[in-house]
Amino acid sequence: MQEYRNASQQLTIDFYDIDSRRYTAITKSVIKQFQLEPAGELIIGLDEMFQEFQKEDLRVGLEWDIWSGYIVVAKTESAEDLVREIGAFIQSRFTR
Repeated sequence: MQEYRNASQQLTIDFYDIDSRRYTAITKSVIKQFQLEPAGELIIGLDEMFQEFQKEDLRVGLEWDIWSGYIVVAKTESAEDLVREIGAFIQSRFTR
């Protein structure tokens, strides 16, 4: 698990060791655990997939790409604490 700010200065947490086959299961678990609602469609590319979710005024991205693995992004500054909670949840449930 690595926490940093991306080029847009959004808080981002990456899990390099999570491959694309686990994206759907992890995302469903996160949605259920944190009571998130979709805020856009799932986009699937050749080397990436991503979708935004929200809980009240908090917006996060749950993403995967070939370079970073599974990624949690704070799409709003107010969602940074939620991103850290989601990161800890994923770390405890889905990594070795």
